[in-house]
Amino acid sequence: MKNRNLILLSYQKYFYSFVKILLIISFACIHYACSNSNVEKQLSEAESLIIERPDSTISLLVQMDTTRMSKNQIARQELLFLYTQLIYGNQIPIDSAGIAEGDEFFVGKLNSDEIKWLIVKSAEAHRSGNPIARIELLKDAEFLAIQSDDKPDLGIVYFFLSKVYEQGFNGIVSKYYADKALAIFKDLIWQSKIRDTRMAIVGAYCVDRDYKTALDSLIAMQPEVMANAHDGYKIYFLDQLARSYDEDGQSTKAIEIWHSIYDSTDVSANTLAHWARAYWHINELDSAYMLIQQANALPHNNSDEYLCRNVEYAILEKMGRKHELERIDSLRAIASNKIGEERHLEETSLALNIKYDSATRLAWLEASKSRNRAYVAILITLLTVFAAVAIYIFLKKRNRLLQLEHENDILKIESLQDNLFKSDSRNNDMSIRVSELFKTRFNLMDGLASAYFECKDSQQEQKRIYSEVKRALSNFGTKEAIDELTEIVNGYKNNLMEHFKTDYPKMSPAQYKTALYLFCGFSLPAISIFTDTEIRNLYVYKSRLKSAISKSETPRKEEYLQYFE
Repeated sequence: MKNRNLILLSYQKYFYSFVKILLIISFACIHYACSNSNVEKQLSEAESLIIERPDSTISLLVQMDTTRMSKNQIARQELLFLYTQLIYGNQIPIDSAGIAEGDEFFVGKLNSDEIKWLIVKSAEAHRSGNPIARIELLKDAEFLAIQSDDKPDLGIVYFFLSKVYEQGFNGIVSKYYADKALAIFKDLIWQSKIRDTRMAIVGAYCVDRDYKTALDSLIAMQPEVMANAHDGYKIYFLDQLARSYDEDGQSTKAIEIWHSIYDSTDVSANTLAHWARAYWHINELDSAYMLIQQANALPHNNSDEYLCRNVEYAILEKMGRKHELERIDSLRAIASNKIGEERHLEETSLALNIKYDSATRLAWLEASKSRNRAYVAILITLLTVFAAVAIYIFLKKRNRLLQLEHENDILKIESLQDNLFKSDSRNNDMSIRVSELFKTRFNLMDGLASAYFECKDSQQEQKRIYSEVKRALSNFGTKEAIDELTEIVNGYKNNLMEHFKTDYPKMSPAQYKTALYLFCGFSLPAISIFTDTEIRNLYVYKSRLKSAISKSETPRKEEYLQYFE
């Protein structure tokens, strides 16, 4: 019975522990669900405020605590932030890693988030200079927005499509999309975008060169803009109004508007060019030329460059400065070519509408995927071939270099062997010469000693010894002795005599002979005997020779001068 109670108590203890763990997990799940629900609620609230209070949307998104959010929620928060900034005129660049991450979270979802993401990507394509990708992304977004009946995003898509065709100089299609966007924004009572869309319609009129209608539209808009728009937008609106007045022939009124909204520094190159053209219209050429020079000095794109050069050409032509016209014409021709490249759309609006028709969209997507797979396969094949060729060339060149290094090493070894052989031969020859010189010295001493012995204590002693010494010493002045001394000096003193003759090629044979004796270490009295020259003359020769060496620029002169001390 006791054991049974212990077992029951043990089971009861385990049961309570299990219940506690279960409760903890339940509370954690409930907390996570509540937290997740709260984050989703904040994101939905931020999205709902985009139309009426975009500033509140930005503020709410920035203040959200990302530590309590999932990766998907963080991605959605960033998407709403980018989208809100974009539709109110403040695009934030996205790098390739950010685009890849956005594609992972939003592509294929077929919801409002994917539509917003396609719009953001289209703006990035425009910023990077890819108009075809931009229009394709916008048409994809249009298709999804129509299918899901997403009015706000569809209106934004139509608005951006109107800007695309305005920049492509197709005013009719631009106005078509702007009218569709305007109808949606009026239904939504989205005042700021109604204003922007009406300005897009004005842009479409300008593309079609219907400046009168454009001016009438701007005048009709003026009361609402001046009453409700912020200061920056008012300046932009008045700038466009001034341009329209100038195109309508009311250049003086246009100039007055520009003077009222701009100071001398805060003006773009584009506005300065239009301002200068207004002065040109009323024949105030000095003011026009000053403004166009200011415009040329400011940063501007190719369209602004073309506009500035056109205005500058007209001003210089009216001023009579015809010698400058050719240069300006070449500059505007270059800008015109660049504009043509930038604004070239490879597909027409009709082709794009057929391509993105709902009945053919899936087939097009599949074909696009197949084409991408084929491109990837071709790219991988090309990279493999290039890598194989590069490796083959590298190995071939490496083997050739190794072969050349081996041949070079063999040549070095052969050269060393040859040098060793020549050095050995030279040393043997020099040893023979030294031996002969050694024997000559002792033969001289032996001959003098023999002569002295034979005539010792006789009347002919002095005369005989003098005769023998004179005969022995006179041999040092012969050509054979000179050649032998030259070889000995060159052999033992690193070709000293050869260097001396090379450094001083204009010296006389007597000077060379004097230098040779000095290099051998003979004194002036000995040299006087060898050359049969008075010793005072030798002092003069030695001094002149030393002076000539001292005045020379040869790098070995210090080596020569040490024998003249």
